[in-house]
Amino acid sequence: MTYMDYLYFFLIVFGLVAIMYLLIRLEKGTKMKYKKTAYSLLEATKPGAKEIRDTIKGLRIYGGRWFKDKEAYQLVERLQIKYDSLYE
Repeated sequence: MTYMDYLYFFLIVFGLVAIMYLLIRLEKGTKMKYKKTAYSLLEATKPGAKEIRDTIKGLRIYGGRWFKDKEAYQLVERLQIKYDSLYE
């Protein structure tokens, strides 16, 4: 193998790591958006049922598959308890 092969291999690995890093940052930003929406829904008096459902769905999706975000799951529980009649 030549040095160019090693260089191409290194660039491909570096590119994949960079893409993975950017995707993780994007996911964290989206999760924070859903958390802020959940907090505002908990303070609201009469939010829409669709907005509650979308927020709960987003928090479940971005709450983490391997590393669970306890705050996100607590927000889901609080939203379901507060707006039980709207969620069903």
